[in-house]
Amino acid sequence: MTLRKRLSALAAPKLALVFVVVVSAAFHACSGTQETTGTGASDQTSGGSVSEHARAKALQHFIDGSMHETKGDYAQAIIEYQDALRYDPNHAVYFAISKCYYRMNKQSLAIESARKALVLSPDRTEYLRNLGDIYAAAYQLDSAAAQYERVVRIDSTDIQSWFTLANLYAGRKPLKALEVYDGILERFGDDWEVLLQIADLHNSMGHPDQAAVALERMMVIDPGNTGLRHTLAQTYVRAQDYDNALRVYDSLRERDPESLDYIGELATVYLLTKEYKKAAELYDQVLARDSVSVEAKLQIGEAYFAQLQTDSTLIPVAQSMFIQIRDKHPEDWRPYWFLGAIAGISGDDSATVKNFRKVTELAPWNADAWAYLSTVYLQDQDYEEVVSILEEARTQVADNYLINLYLGIAYTQLERNVDAIYVLEEACRIDPRDLRAVSQLGLVYDEEKRYSQLDSLYRGALKVDSTSHLILNNFSYSLAERGIELDEALEMSLKAIAAQPDNPSYLDTIGWIYFRLGHYAEAEKYIKEALAKGDPNAVVHEHLGDVYFMIDETDLALEQWKIALELDGNNEALREKIARGGL
Repeated sequence: MTLRKRLSALAAPKLALVFVVVVSAAFHACSGTQETTGTGASDQTSGGSVSEHARAKALQHFIDGSMHETKGDYAQAIIEYQDALRYDPNHAVYFAISKCYYRMNKQSLAIESARKALVLSPDRTEYLRNLGDIYAAAYQLDSAAAQYERVVRIDSTDIQSWFTLANLYAGRKPLKALEVYDGILERFGDDWEVLLQIADLHNSMGHPDQAAVALERMMVIDPGNTGLRHTLAQTYVRAQDYDNALRVYDSLRERDPESLDYIGELATVYLLTKEYKKAAELYDQVLARDSVSVEAKLQIGEAYFAQLQTDSTLIPVAQSMFIQIRDKHPEDWRPYWFLGAIAGISGDDSATVKNFRKVTELAPWNADAWAYLSTVYLQDQDYEEVVSILEEARTQVADNYLINLYLGIAYTQLERNVDAIYVLEEACRIDPRDLRAVSQLGLVYDEEKRYSQLDSLYRGALKVDSTSHLILNNFSYSLAERGIELDEALEMSLKAIAAQPDNPSYLDTIGWIYFRLGHYAEAEKYIKEALAKGDPNAVVHEHLGDVYFMIDETDLALEQWKIALELDGNNEALREKIARGGL
């Protein structure tokens, strides 16, 4: 035998002996009917004294189990530990069993043994942490947190357990997590990682002002951290604390006066505070540099664009800025987009059309550009042009909700109902929760007398949103026109009226339902109110004429019918009604 092998052979028993001594000490420290823990609490076995012989047998099984555990043979270790329990029901053995089950991913069994260990030794923090970790692995996070709450109550100096407790709360109960982090700062003083977590939690909760407080405390710990200082400035901007934002940006520019990021962001703060001259001076510094990317330039333009909703006097400035960007980057579609949107805000339809047509040329995949372009012609009721634009759009982006919706509206207005049904059904398929397409499709189904499809469509829509007053009104009017399910129609119409009591269309609907029910006084009341609150409408005047006829006011009926015919001269059915003097 070589000297090396001989030394190794001699060393192995010594290592085993050390292991046995350690395990034996651990077992004996946890044995007996009663002992004192490091915290001064009492530990108890399951009851009754254990003989020396039984304790020795238990110790041997415990040592054997520990040997198997160190080798990763957890199943065999558990068998040995269970044999140890037969001789001495000791909390240390239950603790060891729970760890083995935990490593075998048998969480329910691990929890059971961990609980038994705590019954016998309820205040041992090592056992509480073990049970907390097992609960966390089993996604029983409230139970895990409860164990760590006990740990920090027993030992408030255990900083790692404080951190674990905060992490258990952070994703689900941010206020509790903040409470724990505040407890850490109170006990251990300001800590970079703790303050960072506090800042992140406040930001996620939409409290940038509180996040800034934490970041300021971090600055005290590391005053030279430029990245942190930059984050603090941006956080003050989100909190709309512009005075402090300006203060921090000024300090950043003292360190790096040429930074385009700082110049651009500082200019945005001036823009938000309506100090337009200062903002323009800084933005000009950025735009004048050839090295500035188009993204940086667009970001500046977007800052101006965002302010247009509250201050239209900035339109010329924003427009000029995007023209400069467009001229330097003529193949980028984004400047044209903003120029088109600005033109839309200022009411310049020709410029809107020109710019959005350019967007569709440079970025035909951009569905919003096609939709925006078509709205100009929708507003002008130029439905042929809408169809021309959106039929081309569908060759590029057929699976877009707005393109199908707007095209369906245009087809409907052109009385191309079959085409309208096809694209509106596509829109409903793309986004069944947006009820604009549902409402439009329902009108076409009604006109085409596809009543089974109509009823199914409306009932499905009400499952999505039972409070949609538009669907409630349209459905109830269709039922009234058909003279069916009038009680249900009245119930739906009352809900629509409750939502919009001054809507003349809804008032006419409920009046027409009352007419169908034979309640002519109520019908007259609501239809008159519809006429009083709305523009002249042939259908409503005709409805009022029908009511008058049914209450034997023939002259008044003829008067209303004639008004209706003046408003709708192509209504031959109405003309015949007047000729015969009755319904």
